[in-house]
Parts: sequence; structure tokens; C-alpha cells
Amino acid sequence: MFLAMVVPFARAAEEELLDRVVAVVNDEVITQAELDIFLRPIYAQYSKEYSGSELMKAINEVRQKILSQMIEDKLVYQEAVQMGIEVKDEEVEKTFQEFKAKMENPGALDEILEREGLTMKALRERLKKQTMVRQLQDREIRSKVVVSPAEVEAFFKNNPDRFKAKERVRVKSLTIKKSEEARGKGLTDEKAKQRIQLLTQKIRDNHNFDQIVKDFSEDSHAKQEGPGEWIERGAMIESLDEVIFKVPLGGVTEVVETPIGYHVFRVEAKEPEKVRTFDEVKDQIAGYLFQEKSSARFRDWMEEIKKAAYISIK
Repeated sequence: MFLAMVVPFARAAEEELLDRVVAVVNDEVITQAELDIFLRPIYAQYSKEYSGSELMKAINEVRQKILSQMIEDKLVYQEAVQMGIEVKDEEVEKTFQEFKAKMENPGALDEILEREGLTMKALRERLKKQTMVRQLQDREIRSKVVVSPAEVEAFFKNNPDRFKAKERVRVKSLTIKKSEEARGKGLTDEKAKQRIQLLTQKIRDNHNFDQIVKDFSEDSHAKQEGPGEWIERGAMIESLDEVIFKVPLGGVTEVVETPIGYHVFRVEAKEPEKVRTFDEVKDQIAGYLFQEKSSARFRDWMEEIKKAAYISIK
């Protein structure tokens, strides 16, 4: 248990007894504290998007999914131990460096660990287990999956619509959210509407769109530098789709209302619909089929593991 690594042994034993057990997997337990490590950042994110009963429903759904995944991870790790899979220190170090390389700010690692209630030793132990699991899956799943060239060609011929690159636009958005009450009841929020109308007028008066977005926008992309995100036709709700795709390159939309709030978009770039060739997508198809076959084989393998295991969810 990760918590036991940050306190003296006697105190750790006492705290482990006090920590609520949420599942038993063979002879090992999963505690609420372990589950909370994964739930905490999700709760923080969901709290920005939901509230009240809607928030609790979303958290309960993701809790069940995470707990189910933790149970499967525990079973796979136990199988790796039983099969005698070992991981050398240099392999753990390599995994650790790859983990750090993916972080936006590697220098903040100690701060993140402290916030999550982990030590460096606990993190390395977790990475070691992940490496063991990956090696087991390589041996039992991926090494036994084969995708033939004929399967790749057949998939391409049988799924022509999948290889049409839809028309898309790159946009940057200004968003003013409705109040929690207005979002919850599906009402108009006059205050938020008036606010974005004033900001839109500033944009029409040649104020800097990027600066207004940075200073006032309330969506998750507001502080990001760069030209904005690509959106395919049909990917957004119909009311947004219609507005965004009829605006010319460099143009700014009128205010658009959604259940979340009010939005104004600037079109940064446009790309027409096109059909990709077999040579362009064959590697993508092979990867997709390999992943599909691997997932199916893993599900079958996992069902067999579960049948032979003792699993109790509290």
C-alpha cells in the first residue's frame, strides 16, 4: 500500500487498518486511499464542469470505472508475479525518465507527489509494477496477435467512408459561462450574455481577439498560446457547426448560445474534405486492427483470470 511507505511501519499498520477497504482481489486489498489517488484530479476537473447531483453522478460513474480498472490491474500484476516476471532497476529507471519526459513541468514532480500523498519510492514501485504488467501483456497478448496485409487491404476496401478526411476548421474561442443555476435549469443568463456582447463589440472595434480571449474567456483553452484547435464538420452540436463552417477564413462568428454558456469563434484555418489513399492509411489500419485484436484477446484472457480469482467489492 502506497500510504505505508511514507510513515513508520507501526503507524502505517495502524493507518492501513483504519483505511476503508473498497475491494478484495485474491489475497490483496484495494483501499479508499489508493482509489482517491486516481479520483482526486478527476474530481477537481469535474468540479469545474458539473455541480450538485450532476457532479455526484459523474463522479460515481468514473469511480466505478476506475475501481474496475484497478481490480484488473491488480489481477494482471498478480499473474505477472506468479509467472516470475522480473524487472531490473535500469528498466524502472528508463520508465521513470519516460514518465518525467511526458510531464509539462518535470521540476514540479516533488510538489505533485506531495499533493498526491506519494513518495519517490512509491512512484518507482508503481512504475515497476506497470513495467511488469506491460511485459506480461507483451508475452501473453501482443506477441500472439498477427495482422496480415490481406486483412489491411480488406479493411480499406470495406470501409471507404472511414478514410474520408472531413472538412475541418481551426478555431479560437471566447467563452463566457452561464451561472450554475442557469446551466442546471436550462435558462438564459442575461448577465453572461451582456458580458460577451460587450466583449464581441470590442472585437468588432478591432481590439486584439487573442488578448481578449486570454483575459476574459472561461473555457479550458483560454490560456493556451497558438492558433487554436481543429474541429471536423459534425463534431460539435448542430447550432455551433452551422455557424462555424459558414464563416470565412479570418472571420469572427456572432454570439452562439449553448447549454454551457455563450461563445464567439474566430476561424484560423480551413481544410476541405478529401479522400486518403491506401498508402497514406495502411499503417494506421494495421495499427488499428492490431489494437482491436489485442483488446479482444485481452478481454478473453482477463475473463479467464477473473473466473479463477476471488473478487469482492465492498
